[in-house]
Amino acid sequence: MHNRKLNELEYLNWLVGQPSNISMAITIKGNLQKELLYNALEKVQKKHPILEAQLDIDEDGHPFLIWGNIGNIPIQIIPRTEKNQYKKIIEEEVRTPFKTGNQCSLPLIRVKVLFSSQKFDLIITILHVIADGMSMVFLFKDILDFIIEPEKKYQIQEVVKIAENVLPAYYQKKIPTTPRKFNRYFWFVKRIVKIYRFKKRLGKKNNVKINLEPMDYENKKFMTYNWNLTKQQSQMFIKKAKENNVTVHSALCTIFLSDFSRINNPVNLRSRLAYSVGDSVGCFAGGMVIKSKFKIGKSFWKNAKNYHKKLIKNVQSDKVFSFCKIFSRAVPIKAFNEFMPIVHELVSNNPTLMVTNLGSLDKFNILFASKNFRVENIYEGVTGALDALILAIYTVENKINFCLHYYRPPYTEEEIEKYVSNAKSLLNKVLSHRSSG
Repeated sequence: MHNRKLNELEYLNWLVGQPSNISMAITIKGNLQKELLYNALEKVQKKHPILEAQLDIDEDGHPFLIWGNIGNIPIQIIPRTEKNQYKKIIEEEVRTPFKTGNQCSLPLIRVKVLFSSQKFDLIITILHVIADGMSMVFLFKDILDFIIEPEKKYQIQEVVKIAENVLPAYYQKKIPTTPRKFNRYFWFVKRIVKIYRFKKRLGKKNNVKINLEPMDYENKKFMTYNWNLTKQQSQMFIKKAKENNVTVHSALCTIFLSDFSRINNPVNLRSRLAYSVGDSVGCFAGGMVIKSKFKIGKSFWKNAKNYHKKLIKNVQSDKVFSFCKIFSRAVPIKAFNEFMPIVHELVSNNPTLMVTNLGSLDKFNILFASKNFRVENIYEGVTGALDALILAIYTVENKINFCLHYYRPPYTEEEIEKYVSNAKSLLNKVLSHRSSG
């Protein structure tokens, strides 16, 4: 039986707690032959060995991946009875933990199909520890390719199964081998939280939400809220961003700065690792928080340029790996579990929006039109730690799509409506030239 320790990126995703899943649905017009899907899933599981893995904990509490005696990807066929049925299933899938341990013969991925004779929804859910957002894109592309060409050849992506140290060699030396740095950081965070409590007692920070209880996902409901721009609006927004020398991502983040001065920007690290991972399924993303307040006295595009400048400066530096200097594999899970409630209290006073931008999915040719099939829609759901508010952005058929993910509680539908309304209002002003810089 083959096994390896979780790498630094995987370990961080495991530390934040479970459930931590990614779920995505693709709606396809056409009559699916179930045998074609079974064949496609069998091939994609062999192409990406991480989909044949299970996760276990050793005697010291350290997680590791194991291969051997793991069965095929489980598939559940469900009658398709309504248009947006996939939305409810995704909202349930992302909060349903995967079974783990060496006694479990199931892989860390599951598939559901909403089936009808004319149209079907393919829903894939995977443990975030072994996959990132781009992995889902590559995974769907492979499955659809194998459905269209059942005999298509493929190359097994063994590197993810074998390699343990994924970070660049020069950075491996900077990773702590003891939890000393983490302990110092923990001490500092506890002092910050004490300040918030003191201000609350003085009545100077009445909006502080004190919550040191463990996160109870059983009594929470995972919700999604999606909307999109028209092709014309999307093209106009992209054009304006280029004219102002700002990335589309920076411009999209700026839309939400009036409500969130802290935005976590996940970063695709595939081209920065110690080895080439190509289009492998795996966890190859990091993240960085950019702090930037929306300055009312300045135009939208000047605010966007300021955000863009901060983001580029950080992305071009080693800060994309900086989290590994504190939350490395040297941090015991027990210590991190003690740390999480304190961070949860701190974050509740400084809400952070996590913007996951998958970019244009059109370039991956996922929305194909073949003789028998036509992909009509893509929908994504992602759970996050600390009750994170997550916004997935992707462009499909030249239309920018937004999908907001949140837990209720702590967020209410009224709060979400307010955030979305504020973003749409500012976006309309940008597109009507009233806030162009």
